[in-house]
Parts: sequence; structure tokens; C-alpha cells
Amino acid sequence: MLAAALKHGVTAEEILHAIDNALAVDEVAEDPIRYLILGPDLGGNLLEIVILDRPNGPCVIHAMKMREKYRVLLPRTGE
Repeated sequence: MLAAALKHGVTAEEILHAIDNALAVDEVAEDPIRYLILGPDLGGNLLEIVILDRPNGPCVIHAMKMREKYRVLLPRTGE
């Protein structure tokens, strides 16, 4: 996890919880491969996390409160 991933005030524990409980995963770039993960923090608040797929393993490079523009990626409930 890069230190830059923590700059928006999201803790490493919250990031790992959101990843473990991901509601949506989307490949957002190919070279290098990056994934956007949407998931809840420990309090149930949705986070957006970007993971870089590196040869020596994945690395979290971004984490913050989920922006509204990503809501369309979440699974719909009640349908």
C-alpha cells in the first residue's frame, strides 16, 4: 500500500475491509492494469479504492470516500 493511498484520511484497516467486502470491481486501465474497487469501510461508508496490478503483487494506490459518479457501478437492490 502506497502512503499516497492514505492521504484522504482512509486508514489501512478501512481499505482492507472495503477490499474484503467489495461490492464492485472494475478494470479501469490496462497499461499498467488498475482496478477500481467499491466497498464499505468499517462504518458502512462506501469507499473507492484503486489497486495497481504489479509483477511483484497488487498495490493500493488510492483510497477515498466514494464519489457519486461511481454509484452506477454498484449492484442494484430490490429488482
